[in-house]
Amino acid sequence: MKKVIMYGSPMCGDCVEAKKVLEEEQIRYGYVDVTAGMAHLKKFLNLRDNRPEFDAVKAEGKIGIPCFVVDDKDLYIMLPEDLDVLR
Repeated sequence: MKKVIMYGSPMCGDCVEAKKVLEEEQIRYGYVDVTAGMAHLKKFLNLRDNRPEFDAVKAEGKIGIPCFVVDDKDLYIMLPEDLDVLR
């Protein structure tokens, strides 16, 4: 079973929808609410500021959530089209 961590916020409509899809598809995941406190925000910003996958997102002035880290290495911004990568 893959380890899936989702970074998001309940204030983000895309994040709320992504959580709904994961639950409907019965995909097990951990959740880090980046708006729940400074420690969570710092964890996300460290990821965002050090991964090239976020370069285009940052260039567009976007935050980059929801994002998913799979098995501590693969990163997806938004839900991947093929949910099997999260299973």
